[in-house]
Amino acid sequence: MSSLSNSAINECVAELRAACRRPIDEPALERLLDSLRPNFRQILDRPEGRTHWTDHGKHMRDNGRYIGALADFFSYQADVDVVGANQLMQAFSWVESACRVGAPESPHPQDPGGSVAAEGRSV
Repeated sequence: MSSLSNSAINECVAELRAACRRPIDEPALERLLDSLRPNFRQILDRPEGRTHWTDHGKHMRDNGRYIGALADFFSYQADVDVVGANQLMQAFSWVESACRVGAPESPHPQDPGGSVAAEGRSV
């Protein structure tokens, strides 16, 4: 049986692939996922993980879609046929800096001080 964290990653990757019109370099995608798996496991593979995924799963799937679309755009901008590590990491960086899942509530939604990037990665 698959863990909740693996299922969640698979759902996010499905959204990423659906939003990206170009082929994706699989080793580059795996490197990105390898950096995210520990946080997914820490947050979702605990007793209250299912509740967390119920509350935040839609937003995380949306983040996967944003990463896919941005990586596709950055590949277009770089004039490359295959989305590579640079495009994936640039897209992830943009989405991570705007992600509010798990971040403390900021009185100013655009305030970068309240972003997850300031605190470290979170699911």
